[in-house]
Amino acid sequence: MSTSGKYASARDPYAVLAHFYDAEHNNITDDILLYRDLSDRAGPYVLDLACGTGRVGLSLAAEGKYVIAVDSSDTMLTIANGKLRRNRVPLELRRLDMRELDFNRQFDLVVCALDSFGHLLTVEDQLACLHGVRRALKPGGLFAVDMLNPNPESLALRDGALLLQSEFDGPQSQPTKHFAAWTVDYEEQIIRVDHMYDSVAPDGSIRRRQAGYEIRYVYRLEFELLLRDSGLLVQSIYSDYARNEYSFHGERMLFVASREQE
Repeated sequence: MSTSGKYASARDPYAVLAHFYDAEHNNITDDILLYRDLSDRAGPYVLDLACGTGRVGLSLAAEGKYVIAVDSSDTMLTIANGKLRRNRVPLELRRLDMRELDFNRQFDLVVCALDSFGHLLTVEDQLACLHGVRRALKPGGLFAVDMLNPNPESLALRDGALLLQSEFDGPQSQPTKHFAAWTVDYEEQIIRVDHMYDSVAPDGSIRRRQAGYEIRYVYRLEFELLLRDSGLLVQSIYSDYARNEYSFHGERMLFVASREQE
């Protein structure tokens, strides 16, 4: 395939957003404990899908896990590689479309964090990825995927609204505000997300960087069927990183599935 598994078109929105994405997400650690515990349970060899700037993979590698981290954005991988050069950890970065997973080895744990699965916009792309995950897993290995829980109330609240998503110190420590606007296509289960990062320069001037992409949301039972069709068995479904049982009104859907023992 010529298009990217990180997003649907050949254009890379992260060429504009990557440095802001990294500064905003670098200190998110709530999910790391879950992935570490899953690796402690399953084994030390981890595949980090759509790794972005390396937040998850580098954290796990720093704890002694052996990580291969893949992404299809050159800009994201360049930032991740810079971090890797500063940290001598057992991590390998690869540019790879997550619909085309092909490895000479198998993994104990595969991770797909923070809505990355949503960049697969068709059922065919989703199944291509999940079949690749199954091939990449050892028998009994675990697959953890974190995605939006699309209950109607949460979608309606964001649809058509421009919301301040966060405030943080961006590149060059410039104060930055991140605004995001959603447009929801309920028939196609597609969200058009427009990101705007407004950073304040030392002279007080404000510069905006803007880019957008589409993500596809899936419902709980829909994703369970996709997993089953791919030969993966659901072990647990959580609503948050504290591992509370899935609720229809929860913000997140965190699936933990396994490849059948052979």
